[in-house]
Amino acid sequence: MLKSKTANKIIAVAVALVIWAYVITVVNPPHTQIIRDIPVRFTNMDILGGKNLTVSSDAVFTIDVTVEGKRADVGKLAIDDFTATVDLIGWSRGEHNIPVEVLGPDNVEVIAVNPLRVAVNIEDLVSISKPINIEYTEPFPQGKEPGFVSMVPDQIEVSGAKSQVDNVDYISVMVDSSELRNTLRTFNIMAQIIDREGQPIYSDMRLSQREIEVAAMLCDVKEVPFEVEVVGEVPPMLEVTSLVRPNRVSVRGARSAIDRIDALTAAAVDISGVDVTSKIPVPIELPANVELADASSDIGVEVNIKGIATKEFVYGSNEILTEGVANGYAVHINDSRVTIKAFGAESAISELTKGAIRPYVDISEMEPGEETANLTVHIKYDGSGLKRLESVPETVFLNIYETNLD
Repeated sequence: MLKSKTANKIIAVAVALVIWAYVITVVNPPHTQIIRDIPVRFTNMDILGGKNLTVSSDAVFTIDVTVEGKRADVGKLAIDDFTATVDLIGWSRGEHNIPVEVLGPDNVEVIAVNPLRVAVNIEDLVSISKPINIEYTEPFPQGKEPGFVSMVPDQIEVSGAKSQVDNVDYISVMVDSSELRNTLRTFNIMAQIIDREGQPIYSDMRLSQREIEVAAMLCDVKEVPFEVEVVGEVPPMLEVTSLVRPNRVSVRGARSAIDRIDALTAAAVDISGVDVTSKIPVPIELPANVELADASSDIGVEVNIKGIATKEFVYGSNEILTEGVANGYAVHINDSRVTIKAFGAESAISELTKGAIRPYVDISEMEPGEETANLTVHIKYDGSGLKRLESVPETVFLNIYETNLD
């Protein structure tokens, strides 16, 4: 009896499997399924490029597609069986919601697309040259640094949507620090776009060259005494508040080359004509196979400058002194007044008083027998801290006459 029940169960299961197999393989009922994350690609980008336009977003667009078909057919579907495209023909600058076109296998039907449209921002296509910065994977030991570095090219043109290109700061090439040796080596390194926040940009922006040729060697660094002479004077209306000259300089190169250097000097630095606070580069003639180290790459003389202070005093004709007047003669200055302008350090100008300045004329400058003349106004000042004194006008007209006439 027990064996009969077991046999019946086995038969029932077998019948069920046969019916299931029949339904799946013969009847094959309709079935729906969602295929997710199908990538969307743009078509006719070249048409936009011909108008100097491009798609600004670097986001990866994907859609979900709902399909219907025979269960056996639907069960075999994969993302690669579908193409989703956005046609850019006819679209212009601006933000648009553009329909997505989906193609799938002939034996299934696409019954839903989500989303039906994607937001696309079309903007100007621009190109700009950006500098290339060399970076290193690891810091170098004390007294060592890379030197004699060169790149081909030294700039790269970045092309893409204006909003994206405007966010590019520079192009980076990363050199493996451990690969540098004490002889010059050449590396071919892929360029990486870096944004204004110092982060890598992974986008479809185009570079004029993806691979950069970098040459470099690992150098020894040495610091030596340094001398530089400063000559010249700044323009009259300015004053030098401080002058900082470097007294040491760092150089790099092969150990055998820098060991021969005990000290360095530079050509004189002329500050004539310098009218703003500046760091004037110092030209240094270096021996062969030696260059300035990073610590001295911007070596220069720091000239701190500010405009000098001014003050004016007005003197009447009776306040202008006369010198060289012979006994029995008197002088009458016809000009009613002169203005004395003082220029100098702020500390000196702030304490300057009218009485410290004495304008005068020297009668001995007149020709013998002259009774009238235009004479230069001279200025006496016994203090310090003034850079210049000027009289306005520079001369005064005067008469000289005898006083002992009967």
